[in-house]
Amino acid sequence: MSAAIKRLVEGGKPFPETQATIQPKKRSSYLPTLDGWRAFAVLIVLLDHSPTMHLWRFSTEHFHVLDAFAVDLFFAISGLLICSRLLDEESLTGELHLKGFYIRRVLRIQPAALLMLAVVAVLTVLHCLPPFTAGLVASLLLVRNYIGNEPGLDASWPTAHFWSLSVEEHFYLFLPTFLRVVKKGRATILLSLAALDFGWRAWVTAHSHAMPFQIITRSDVRAEMLLLPAALALLLRRPAFKQQMIRLMSPMLVLMVLMMAMPEKSPIHLAMLLLPTALVVSTVLNPQTWVGTLLELAPVRYIGRISYGLYLWQELFLSQHFAPGLHPFGVLTQPWLTWPAVFACAIASYHLVELPCMRLGHKLARPATPGRPSLEKGLPAHVPERVRYIPSTPRPVRRPPVPLPDSGYAPSMPLAFARDVQGGQARKTNHERPKL
Repeated sequence: MSAAIKRLVEGGKPFPETQATIQPKKRSSYLPTLDGWRAFAVLIVLLDHSPTMHLWRFSTEHFHVLDAFAVDLFFAISGLLICSRLLDEESLTGELHLKGFYIRRVLRIQPAALLMLAVVAVLTVLHCLPPFTAGLVASLLLVRNYIGNEPGLDASWPTAHFWSLSVEEHFYLFLPTFLRVVKKGRATILLSLAALDFGWRAWVTAHSHAMPFQIITRSDVRAEMLLLPAALALLLRRPAFKQQMIRLMSPMLVLMVLMMAMPEKSPIHLAMLLLPTALVVSTVLNPQTWVGTLLELAPVRYIGRISYGLYLWQELFLSQHFAPGLHPFGVLTQPWLTWPAVFACAIASYHLVELPCMRLGHKLARPATPGRPSLEKGLPAHVPERVRYIPSTPRPVRRPPVPLPDSGYAPSMPLAFARDVQGGQARKTNHERPKL
């Protein structure tokens, strides 16, 4: 018996040289289909904020009513992805590390947002933009969806899109705490909250005298668009439910059914609540369809990666439709130069600000599952949360049977030595010759 096995039998630990570490291969949390949906959503926002363009019989006028749908797509992506990653961390480590989560979230969102707000402040000081201090302060404090919503006021336009960032930040404060406190019935609670919030939204819209833009941007009115995909992320942890969804949720079938159920004019309808989440989940579960293949094309995924920068910077350039009095960059706000300028700012923001800060966040607080490959570049390999030690036990040596001297009979087993584990005494056991 080797020394390492003796130490294990006697209750000790194996020697370091006998320890074998099993490092399971970690599955990546990166879903390329979601980058495709980000690209689709941000392009709708760009077309909505741009002046109406006509190309033969095609007109971009129809996109001016799809801005809410595009933002809801962003919400569906965030709700599904953030909840899934938190559940991955909980299943791998047994707990949620809120500190690491918020380090990564802050370094992902705030650096680019603060840079954009700094540019707005400088342009305001230089009199290129009309002053609107309430909008800047509310954006910094992440309450832009409650303060400074002035439809039709050109001064509020440069920071008006921060309302959606505020809604997402409020969701990031709620969901990790909810998952850490509530251990049972999570999906049921989130679905109930989403249903109550949808009813609250309908009631507020019907009875409030405020402008529609001041209502639909509030977190208490828009939260169901994040709660519903988070609840689905919880339900998809159940294998039977996931298999059913894979069979039933074809992307084209989901789109056709919900579009048929949607009325022509309805600011609030159940189909509008279900469509963004259903589309995102259907393509995540069925990425092999032609819709998933289209969303995972390399150019589409790249637009999705820079979509945050596109969403931030488009507000300064694409102001002709909703705020025609703003021209902060002079000739660059001309229709034929706005899109190249927005893409240039977004690409620079992604490679010079966002990507380095995201890598820093992953370095300071490693996620439980690796993310996009570009974020893991230059970082050490993941250390497994749970390490199992298995002693490297040598194979037993088979000795030839020892014949008995008086009969020449060779028993099937050699002389055996057994160790008494509790007493630590060795006893000798002889094989007796069978009686003839």
